[in-house]
Amino acid sequence: MRFPNLIKLGVFAIALFSCSMLLSFVVADRLAEDIWKRLGINRQEGAEKIRNSFVDGYLHYEGLSNVKNLAFNDRTAVARDLMTFAKQYLNGPVFKAEYDKLRKEAHPVQPVENTRTKEQIRDEQIAELKKSMATMEDLAKTMPADQKKAYQSSIEEYKKMLKDYEAPNNPTIEMMYEQQVGTNKQDLQHYKEDLKNWETGYPADSKQFVKARLQHYLSVAATVDFSAQLTEKYGRKRFVNPTYQAKNNEWKMIYRAGKEVYEQTKPFAEQWIKELQ
Repeated sequence: MRFPNLIKLGVFAIALFSCSMLLSFVVADRLAEDIWKRLGINRQEGAEKIRNSFVDGYLHYEGLSNVKNLAFNDRTAVARDLMTFAKQYLNGPVFKAEYDKLRKEAHPVQPVENTRTKEQIRDEQIAELKKSMATMEDLAKTMPADQKKAYQSSIEEYKKMLKDYEAPNNPTIEMMYEQQVGTNKQDLQHYKEDLKNWETGYPADSKQFVKARLQHYLSVAATVDFSAQLTEKYGRKRFVNPTYQAKNNEWKMIYRAGKEVYEQTKPFAEQWIKELQ
């Protein structure tokens, strides 16, 4: 089984907040209802978005119709509140239970040892040949005399192949056996690689999973040039610097949120990481 390294996918919840696509999860009643209305979602939708975005490894921002209308001052204030609530949720038992389930479901499936012996392969091939030869002989009986010769020629070829397969050191049987051994060895190697990636991407402690996401966010955000210039082309805003234009969505979303929001999320994430040591 092949799966992506979740640590490298998307920006963890803190990044989502700093990307102007502000999400939330309700863990206390002190989050005012008017904030949800300003974001364009209700409480239940907010809960689903933060959970799915964090677990899936990419941003679920569909339906957040009002986020872009928030003034920068509002964004930083809302971000602070949402980060606080997200921290409570991600450190709590609900997320731990969801994470443990996700981790279990993502565990690679170990390949089953099903290597056949050379004799088993030989018996299977001989059985298939005999079956095909019997079918050909039955068809030959129904064919006109002028066509039976061609069928008889094919039957003779089957008989020759059958004799070859019955030989103790038939090279075809040897080749089939070696191919099978090679495929099984490759499957086992893939499993070991997937298991190693799984152990890295899904640490046993959910807090370490959170920590890795926080570190990934900080590493991406540290490269963002908030002074980068934009220009309009083809009716859309584009970076003047082609290197910035080639950046992925994580980088661009953090840029769009602005330096003010980043200055709120950076110390929050750094402090959170310290607490997760």
